[in-house]
Amino acid sequence: MEDKVIKPKHSHLISAMVAILLALGVSAFGTVYAQSLEDKYVRVLAPLMLAQSNAGSALQQAGFQQPDLLMVYGSSEMLVEDVTMTLTYGTSTKILFESSPYGASQFFKYYPTGFNVYEIAKGGAYSLDIAQDLAAIGPELRGKKVVFSFTPSMFNEPEVTPVAYAADFSLLHANALIFDTHLSFETKQIAAQRMNDYPDTLKPDSVLQFGVQQLTCRCWYGSYLYDLTVPIGQLDTEIIRLQDHWAVMNYVWSHPNLNPQVMRKPEQISWSREISQAVTSAKMDSNNNPYGIPNDSWNAYFSKILVRHKKLGSADAGFVQRLNDSKEWADFDLVLRILKEMGAQPIILSRPIDGPIWSAMGLSPLGRQAYYIKLQNAVLPYGFPSVDFANHDGDRYFSIDPGSHTNREGWVYVDDTLDAFFHGGVR
Repeated sequence: MEDKVIKPKHSHLISAMVAILLALGVSAFGTVYAQSLEDKYVRVLAPLMLAQSNAGSALQQAGFQQPDLLMVYGSSEMLVEDVTMTLTYGTSTKILFESSPYGASQFFKYYPTGFNVYEIAKGGAYSLDIAQDLAAIGPELRGKKVVFSFTPSMFNEPEVTPVAYAADFSLLHANALIFDTHLSFETKQIAAQRMNDYPDTLKPDSVLQFGVQQLTCRCWYGSYLYDLTVPIGQLDTEIIRLQDHWAVMNYVWSHPNLNPQVMRKPEQISWSREISQAVTSAKMDSNNNPYGIPNDSWNAYFSKILVRHKKLGSADAGFVQRLNDSKEWADFDLVLRILKEMGAQPIILSRPIDGPIWSAMGLSPLGRQAYYIKLQNAVLPYGFPSVDFANHDGDRYFSIDPGSHTNREGWVYVDDTLDAFFHGGVR
């Protein structure tokens, strides 16, 4: 008579639990291994401006862990160093970017004063994008220095367009903000209300979409449904984070010749000499106009633009109206709230309005002053150090265009500020 094999009750549940624990163990080990690779290679990956640097958070978090990297969040003002602009047929414009030795990424490339910048910068990025970027860093932000960079032109329109917002949107960053447990409920509500203005970006992730809807719901049960969604949302976020880690690992593995060691050339910088050389260089490249605009850009585009604007008269009223109506101020405040709640140590870094160009376009010094006052009032409640370079508003070689993209002289002043901030000289 054969003995019967007695199977333990609920054996399928035990198998499932073992499989889940095994999966969690593998993912935990994989995450630790990925983080070790990211810490090892982040210095050499930072200057490459990989798509994963902007779309993900793994490399950004690794950057915050390095004592010799200064994280800078911004837009095209960090990317445009020298620019040559030429018109094509019709109304389309072709822009060619050239590297400058004064741009922060080039100036600090060899760690001359002990650090380099890690630029998380995307052309067309606005405050709402940057708020999500920073929220996704999580507790790693606490006590860490970070630069929030932008231009006045960000506030010169009603709000970011759906196309521009979608171009820089990251599901990881959005999920991390909405389901973050370190941010106040009020801050997440404010963020959700603005994110809900761009519904197409939420559609690919039903959990994120539901969470945003509950945060913005004016019904009594919205907060309860949101609380029930948080564990699922956090799981969703962690899955995307694993994909982020995998993307970075895959890049490192597929580039076996990648050397994690960076070249360092310490030097004593004479800022006055750098400014003098930068001005001399800028003068040579913009000697066909009185505004400091590079010659090619002036010939191809701006000479026509300024002639057209001169016929329009004073631009003060329109500028101040657009400034006051811009929704960007609310998004800007959201960035400051997140930095405050996360315990970061930021500097708020604005470029100045290009006074010579805007004066020619009808905007007076008094009209321009409205921006600086509004900016100071926005930052003041948070107590963060801020630099707006208002005293360089009239400098001919600080900017290269009405959008306040930085010219060579301006870059030296920006570099000096970044250096002082890193070494504790700006508070």
